[in-house]
Amino acid sequence: MRLKQFFRFIFILNFSLLALTGITSCKEQPSERIVIWTSCAEFAQYCELFNTTHPGNKAILVYKENPALSMPPAKDELPPDIIVGSWLCSDKTHKNFKSLDYLFDFNKLSSEVFYTQLLSAGKHRNSQYLLPVSFNIPAIIFSKENSNLITENYTLTPENIRTIAASYNQKKRNGSFTRIGFVPSADANFLYLMAKLNNVDFREEKNQIVYNPQQLDKTIEDLKNWITTENKSAQEERDFDFKYLFMPDYRQITSGRTLFAYTTSDKLLMNMKDQNLSIDYRWITSENQLPIEDTFTTMGIYKDARNQPGASEFIAWFFDSETQKQILERKSQLDLNTEMFGIAGGFSSLREVTDHILPVYYTQLLTNLPPAELLKTSQKLPPRWETYKANVVEEYLSIAVAAQPDDTVPSLPELEAEWQKKVFDN
Repeated sequence: MRLKQFFRFIFILNFSLLALTGITSCKEQPSERIVIWTSCAEFAQYCELFNTTHPGNKAILVYKENPALSMPPAKDELPPDIIVGSWLCSDKTHKNFKSLDYLFDFNKLSSEVFYTQLLSAGKHRNSQYLLPVSFNIPAIIFSKENSNLITENYTLTPENIRTIAASYNQKKRNGSFTRIGFVPSADANFLYLMAKLNNVDFREEKNQIVYNPQQLDKTIEDLKNWITTENKSAQEERDFDFKYLFMPDYRQITSGRTLFAYTTSDKLLMNMKDQNLSIDYRWITSENQLPIEDTFTTMGIYKDARNQPGASEFIAWFFDSETQKQILERKSQLDLNTEMFGIAGGFSSLREVTDHILPVYYTQLLTNLPPAELLKTSQKLPPRWETYKANVVEEYLSIAVAAQPDDTVPSLPELEAEWQKKVFDN
C-alpha cells in the first residue's frame, strides 16, 4: 500500500473510532462531549487534533450532507453543540443559533482577525450568530506559454477577458474556428458569475427567490453580444466545445485550443498542488468587487446546545492562527493537502492565515493573494440554493444566451415550478 493510501486509511479509521467513542459514551460523560454537525469531513482531523490537546473535552463529528436542512434535530437524535456548513445565514436558519457576542465581549475572539465582509454576513440585527470559516473566489486560468497576452497582474474583468480572448481566436479558410480564446456558454457556472457581477442580486425574501430582472436581462444581452460578436454564434461555441473542450479545464488551456478557462480557487489550487502544471491565474472582478462563492462556510453554536462551554472552547481554539497553522502542518506531514484545499476546503476567514500561512503550503499564492478590500459576500440564500441554482438559474441562463430570435425561452418562474414539482413530488 502506498504511503498516501496508508495515511488515508488511518485517517478514516481514526474518524470512525472517534465517532463511535463519542456515541457510545453519550450516557457516561455528557458534559465532556462536543457534538459537531458538518458537511466538511475534514473536521474529523480538527476534532482529533483538538482532543489531543484538550483532555477535558471530546469533540465528535456527525456528518450532515446539508446541515442547514437538518435543523431542528429529529426527536431521538443527538443534538449538536456546533453546526458548520453552507447556507446557514438565511432568515430561516439564524433562529437556530445562539448569539456569539459574548465570545468577543470576554476576549475569547477578536473581530479584527477576520475578513470584515465575511464576519458581517453572520450578523443578525447587529448580533453575531455565525462566524465565517472559509471561502472561495472565481478565477480565470491560462497557460504560462501565453502569459505575454495577459495585461493585468492580479485580476481581470469580464471586459479584459473578452478583449484578450478575441485576439487569440483563429479560423480556417472555411471560417470554422481552430482556436477560441474563451467560450462563455461552455460553463453555466461562468454565466451565473456574470449575473453576480452584474448585480442581479439573487436572494431569499419571505420564502421566495427574488432578483433584479433588469440586471438579469442586461446580463443575457451582454453575454449574447459577447458570443455573437467574438465567437460568431452560440451554435459555433457549442460545436467548438464538443469538439475540443471535453477535457479538464487545465488541459483545455495547455492544449492550445483555448486561452482561458473558468474555475474557482479551491479547484485551481488543488490542481496546482496535485500536479506540476504550467498554468497561471487571475481573480475575476468587476467594478471593484470580487464575489465569493455562495458555498462559503460558517460556524455557530446551536440554540439548545448541551455543552455551550465546550463549544465555546472549541471555537476559540479553532479561530486561532496558531491552531490553523498546526492543522495545515499536520495535513502536509500526512500528505493530506491533496484531499481538500486550505482550511475546510477554502481560504481561511482569518486574514493572517490566508495572507501569511497558506502561501507556505500553496506557493502559487505568493504572487497573487485574494484582495481583501474587494471581497463581496452573497445575499441570504436558502438551504436548497445549489440545486435551485443549477436547475433554475443556470438552466435559464444557458437557454437564454443560446436562444435565437424565434425561439421560445421558458421564464425563470416556469423553470422554478418545474423544479419544485420534481423536488417535492419525490
